Amino acid sequence: MSTNDTNIVPRDKLAKFELTEESLNSFRKNNNIPLDLYNKDGQILIHKKRNPTEADFGKLLKFEMQGVYFLISELKKTKQHPNGAQFLEPGRTTKLFDQEKTARFAKQSQALIEDLRKSSFSSEQAVFVQNSVNELLTDFTSNPDYELGIFNILEILGVAGVSVESELMTKRTVVAMGMKVRTKKIVNEGKEESNKKDHLSLMMASYLADVGYSRLDIKNNPKLTKEEYAVVQQHPIISYLMTLPAPEIDSHVRTLILNHHRPYRGNGVNNNFPDPRSLFTKLMSVRDKYSKEVGKERITQDIELQLHLQENNVTSASFEEDIAILSLASEYASLTSNQPWRPAFKSSTALKMILNDSFFSYSNKNIRHLLDYVGSSLTNNENIVNFGDFVITASVDSERRAHFDICIVLDVGRYQTRPKLQRICSINPVFQKGIKFKIADFDLHSIKIDRRKAIMDLALQAGTSRVIYIIDPELNPALHEAVYKINMAS
Repeated sequence: MSTNDTNIVPRDKLAKFELTEESLNSFRKNNNIPLDLYNKDGQILIHKKRNPTEADFGKLLKFEMQGVYFLISELKKTKQHPNGAQFLEPGRTTKLFDQEKTARFAKQSQALIEDLRKSSFSSEQAVFVQNSVNELLTDFTSNPDYELGIFNILEILGVAGVSVESELMTKRTVVAMGMKVRTKKIVNEGKEESNKKDHLSLMMASYLADVGYSRLDIKNNPKLTKEEYAVVQQHPIISYLMTLPAPEIDSHVRTLILNHHRPYRGNGVNNNFPDPRSLFTKLMSVRDKYSKEVGKERITQDIELQLHLQENNVTSASFEEDIAILSLASEYASLTSNQPWRPAFKSSTALKMILNDSFFSYSNKNIRHLLDYVGSSLTNNENIVNFGDFVITASVDSERRAHFDICIVLDVGRYQTRPKLQRICSINPVFQKGIKFKIADFDLHSIKIDRRKAIMDLALQAGTSRVIYIIDPELNPALHEAVYKINMAS
C-alpha cells in the first residue's frame, strides 16, 4: 500500500480498535465486519464487509502488534444505532444488576439505617446483612459477563426512591465488590471459590462503614468548620463500635471499617483519616471502659486486637488494597449522589474528579483498580482518558523529588491509566493544606516547554510515571485553554 494514498485518514479522526479473540469471534459469528479498519498511519486495511473470509481475518492479525484503528465518527453513529455495540467485546453491553433485586437491597438498607438510629446493631441484623451481600455477590459472579458488563447501579438507584444514606451504602457496596472481584480474578485466576470470603469481608465492611453517621448530628453543608470536621472524623470508630455487639461480624471486617478512610499508611503528608494517633488514643479509652464491665470480654479482646494492629502496623498488602478500594468506592458513591448542597455529578465527571484529587490519597495501583477494572463499566463503555486529551503525569526521581509534566494522549490501549503520551511541558502544582492536603491548581508561570516533544508509553514502562490529572475543559477551563494554546503554538 502506497504511503502517498490520497485516502489516508488523519490520526486525530481515528480510535484504536481492541483486536481480541473475542472481537474476531464476534465478527465470525455475525458473518460481518461492521466497520472500516485502518492501520496506525490511517491507511485502510479492510473495508466493512459481509461474509468475510479467513484470509480477511489473517490480514487483520498481521497488524495486531502495530494496532488496528477505526473512525471515531463510526463509533458515534454506531452508538446511536439500536445495535450500536456490535463490534464491542461480547458481554460488554450486558447490564449486570437486576433492577428489582437491587432496588429491594437498597430499600432494606434504608430500613436498617432507620433502625440503627434508635437501637444497637444486633446479631439478627448481622446475619441479615451477611445473607444480603452474599446474594448480591452470588448474582454478580454467576453472570457470565461479570468481568465486562455495565454497572447499571446509577440507572437503578435513580428511580428506586430511597434515601441518600441508602443510596450511598448500596453504591459503595456494589462498586467495591466489582473492584475486588475483578482485581482478584486477574491476580488469582482459577481460585474464585477460595476468594469468596475476602470478597464478602470487603462487602460487609463497605455496607457498614458509614453506619456511624446515624448517630451523628451533622449539618448538610460542604464547608465544615474544624470542630465540625473533627466530629465527622469520628464516624469510623463509631461505626466500628456499633458492630461490636454482634459476634457474627468478623474482626477483619471491623478492622476495615475502622480504617476505611486511611488508604495510605503512616503519618506522612497524605490524607489519613482519622489520624492514627488519635484513633489509637480513642481505642485505648474505649478498651479501658469495657474492661471494667462484666460480660464484655469478647468486645475487649476485639479492641485489643485492633490496638495491636494499629501499634505494630502489621497489616498485609491485600488489606491495604481493600482499604483503598473501600475508600474509592465511597468517593464515587458520594460524588454520583444528590447532596443537599449540590446535584450529583455524572459518572465520568466523578471518576475524573477522583483521579484529579488522588495524588495525596491513592497509589497508582489503587487508581488502576478503579479506572482499569471497573471504570468503563461505570460509564457505559466510555473511557475518561482518550486520544487528544491533555493530562498531567507525576514521577519521582532517585532523590525522591516529584516532577509534573503536561502531556497529550496519543493512544489508549486496554488500560486507560497507561496511555501513550507526548510530553508538552513541565509545570509546578499549587499545593494546599486545608482540612486535608490537595493539589488546588497548577502554576502557569512555571511552565517549561519540552522542545524534544518526548514520547513515553506508560504501558511499556515500569517506572514511577503515572497520570494524576486530566485537564478537563469543564473542571479546569483556564488551564485547558492555556495548554491548548501552548500545544497549538509548539
